[in-house]
This record gives sequence, C-alpha cells and structure tokens, in this order.
Amino acid sequence: MGSMESIRVIGGGLAGCEAAWQIAKRGGSVFLFEMKPKTFSSAHRSHFLAELVCSNSLKSESPENASGILKEELLRLDSLILRVARETRVPAGESLAVDRETFSKKITEILEGLDRIEIVREEVKTIPEDEPTILATGPLTSETFIGEVQKLIETEHLFFYDAIAPIVTKESIDFSKTFRASRYGK
Repeated sequence: MGSMESIRVIGGGLAGCEAAWQIAKRGGSVFLFEMKPKTFSSAHRSHFLAELVCSNSLKSESPENASGILKEELLRLDSLILRVARETRVPAGESLAVDRETFSKKITEILEGLDRIEIVREEVKTIPEDEPTILATGPLTSETFIGEVQKLIETEHLFFYDAIAPIVTKESIDFSKTFRASRYGK
C-alpha cells in the first residue's frame, strides 16, 4: 500500500488501539488521541491505553459461538488486541480473560514503540472536519466530546450498555451466605 495521509484516531481504548495498529501495519501514519492521564473518567484508574474497566474477560474462544468466531477472524487479521490478550491471559475456562494491568501496559508499550503512531495525550473537544478521523470512543467519553458526537449524529441521546463490574476476592466472600449452583445439576 502506498503512503497515506495521517489519520486521527480519537480514543485509546480497545477499538482505537486496534484501529491505530491496523493503519500503521498497512503503512499509514496515525495520531492516536487519548485523554488520560490529563483527564480521567470516574471509571479510569490507569494511564495505560486499552484499559479494561469492566470485566477482564473478552468472552469465549469457542468456535461454536459468535465471540469465538470473531476471535478467529481477528487472529487471521493479526489483531494486536487478541495477540496481547492471549499473551496476558489468566485462567477463565473457555473464556479469554486477561491480567488487566499487564494487558494494558503491553498494548501501550507496543504502540509507543511504533514510528507510525504518535500518541497525543490530550482530550479532544471538537471533531476535525477536514481530516480523516476515526471516532473510537465509547461510554467513557468526556461530557464535552459526547456533546460534539451528539451534534454530528443529530441526536441528544446515546446509549452504552456497559457497567463497571465489581472486583471481589474469593477471601472476602462468606460462602455460608451464598448460593453455588453445580455445573451439572448434581
């Protein structure tokens, strides 16, 4: 592929990091904008890119379901997110779960080490009009930028189905007060 003009990717989460990686792999140059560490949402805890703030599970890898098929497609496309997830996995049955901090740190180190990607650590407040731009922002978007997205798509309501999952250690659970279903109904 010949040279491309620089592409702006707004959002340093999973989608933004993968987009930047795929563009750079194909010879493009990228400005990857991430608001952290200058601006954090209430869910963010780390300055790393691709921070997982909900579950550390990326769902099943079984080819018998949609998420497993998607992972196979991502594998064939040399997905950075999938490769690093597999390198930083923790036990989770058929699911692909990762060590959150190791995963995000490794994604950040890889992208920081690429000449074709410049990571810009600042909050984007307006959508560029005359520059190729990927909006890879989601439920943790700043209020200012969400207003810009709402104007662009001409709607006042955006819905993200996401939540911060509590992290509970096994030692903190009183099993005498919990229900535990057996896997096979025994």
